[in-house]
Amino acid sequence: MNGTRMAVVGDDREHAVASAEAAGFEVVGRAPDVVLCHGGDGTLLRAERMFPAVPKLPARIGRSARLCEHHELGVILGRFRSGELERSELTMLECRLGSACFEALNDVVLRNDNPALALRFRLYVDGEEVGAETTGDGLVLATPFGSTGYFATITRRSFEHGLGIAFNNCTRRDREPLIVPGESVVRVEVTRGPGVLVNDNDTRTVNLRQGHAFEVRRADRRAVVHGLDALACQDCFRYDELTFNPH
Repeated sequence: MNGTRMAVVGDDREHAVASAEAAGFEVVGRAPDVVLCHGGDGTLLRAERMFPAVPKLPARIGRSARLCEHHELGVILGRFRSGELERSELTMLECRLGSACFEALNDVVLRNDNPALALRFRLYVDGEEVGAETTGDGLVLATPFGSTGYFATITRRSFEHGLGIAFNNCTRRDREPLIVPGESVVRVEVTRGPGVLVNDNDTRTVNLRQGHAFEVRRADRRAVVHGLDALACQDCFRYDELTFNPH
């Protein structure tokens, strides 16, 4: 049987806690065995920041989506408790800026701080510059899991392997999105700012000025998620219409 100590992250907490306890779980605030993410994509990202390295159990909120019988909250909890849900390990990104380091499950995003002023930056993959200096609103570095979010909004595509790089509203027409090998190290140097650096949907941002640089690579650890199919069930709703851009 899966762990019985469960933390709950989500907006409809009262209902989620009651359902978890009815399914036989002990709802805790510290040292959980699993985290119930009751909400949408953003709830899963928030839960990964709050409880890193702890397995996640995502479940949609019924009042915001027409749930099928297989993905009702009580059913998901019961299937998890009996060990029926598939376990997935998702690639994460590690971003380093000076001595600071943070992780992202979806993406790392560089944006212009002032919408009236374009950014200028240079891109390096494994030490080699890719193209010349780029001018635009920034770029998105995404995992395969995150490629259905902001990356897809810009590129109208997603990918299953590697690390994706999308150029946001850039002035060069030859700046097509890139998919580089998963083990690549990507370095971005800001040649004209100001800009802001964001990981996933974290509201805490890092200000970047001319001369600042950061590196992104695959993180050593992976995020463990059970029942990932519940987030993209076509019988519940059209996932491609409801996926939102948290940036």
